[in-house]
Amino acid sequence: MMKRLTVLLGVLACGAVGCSDPEPSTSPSSPDAGTSDLTDMILVDAGSDLGAPEDQPVDMPPVEDMTTPDADMSEPVDQGQDQSDDMNAEEDMAPSESTGPIRGRFESAGPIRNCNDLATWNAPDGFLLRPQMGVCDDDMTALADTIVANLDAAAARDARVMLVIGQGLNLPSSWLDSCETYALESGRFTGESCVPWDSNYQAKLQEALQTHIGPRVKDHQALAGVYFTISTMTNGSEMHFRTNRSTFSNYPGDEVLRQSYKDVMAIYQDAFDVPIVFEAGHCLWNDDKDCQTPFELYTSTRDTYGVDAVGVAMWNCAERFFVSENSPEFHTRPIFEEASKDGASIGCQTVGSFAQACRFTSTETADYGTPPMGPGNSTCPDSTPEDIENACVDTVDWFRGARQINPASPVIQGTWGEFWSADMRTDGVYHTSTACQEAIDAMIPDTP
Repeated sequence: MMKRLTVLLGVLACGAVGCSDPEPSTSPSSPDAGTSDLTDMILVDAGSDLGAPEDQPVDMPPVEDMTTPDADMSEPVDQGQDQSDDMNAEEDMAPSESTGPIRGRFESAGPIRNCNDLATWNAPDGFLLRPQMGVCDDDMTALADTIVANLDAAAARDARVMLVIGQGLNLPSSWLDSCETYALESGRFTGESCVPWDSNYQAKLQEALQTHIGPRVKDHQALAGVYFTISTMTNGSEMHFRTNRSTFSNYPGDEVLRQSYKDVMAIYQDAFDVPIVFEAGHCLWNDDKDCQTPFELYTSTRDTYGVDAVGVAMWNCAERFFVSENSPEFHTRPIFEEASKDGASIGCQTVGSFAQACRFTSTETADYGTPPMGPGNSTCPDSTPEDIENACVDTVDWFRGARQINPASPVIQGTWGEFWSADMRTDGVYHTSTACQEAIDAMIPDTP
């Protein structure tokens, strides 16, 4: 409740004196419940880092993969559409000035596949911790134990953690029994989940976060930020929702859906005392895309809780996605431009490992090797060590606002990175390329 109290006190003060104007599992089923006994912790390896590119014509650059570093799948790519002019409109309320965005060189470590797992990682500043909401099924105490154990392990190495608790098709079984559900069929993501406007779903989420998990991690020195997730995320963690409105038998309309996102954000804000960030590099729906929901989620959270309480991340981080309207991700760029203007926390999880340099190739940016062809093919047949180094330096420099390859690209003031395990291992480009390491090290956290 601390953030709401702060907002309330600010409102009261202004009234008195006047004020100037933040891998999801590819398996939709919930694993068997684990145990809260942490004396038998299991170490799991970091992700394989070899996500698969999607099908594409031979004359096109590689398109975005909707998986995270531990997954491997091929899905059709959505085509973006123009959004309403109000996405670019100035907000009535000026955001508060940021005093310290999240900074750091994190690793997107392997997912927590079982209750009590510990992630392994190599990055200098910490890692992205990725349990699913249903990894311990209905045992929220065991889930909290698993999260705390990973935070303690990070603290022991003077490191920090970005926490994302995946939802989507990964909810506990009792939640599905008590809520209105919908069915999703999107490639390997097939199953049921709760509709986000369902009051029982929101009550279950509130109990999990505010009763079981939030109090356990409050003031933990290793927790840097928490990702907002919701039941309508295809892979549990990213903003995209690969279906159509007709999926729902009684779809209540975009405004109701949009409000449910804001309601869930309020649950997260009340549960945790660190910035709540969310993946914002995608729009919702296959047809008649909705980019307004993530845009409003950012601005309304900023205006309600302050810019230090919210951040955004692109998990398709590559300059080529945001250059022109030919890219479906182009229509999310106003979110990152707004957050950059505000001085908010902005994160980058690259579209692929830099070792897969051809994943960054585009005629609108640069050639890092011939794009791989065919589903499940993630090799770069002719990418050289120089291509790998350049893909790292060019991407990171663009993300943190140092330079652009294409002058039409947005200027992003990125603050933290989540890099693939293949890049952060001792034989990865972070260690083999001085230029790459220097680019990434520009995101070293500020000294307290």
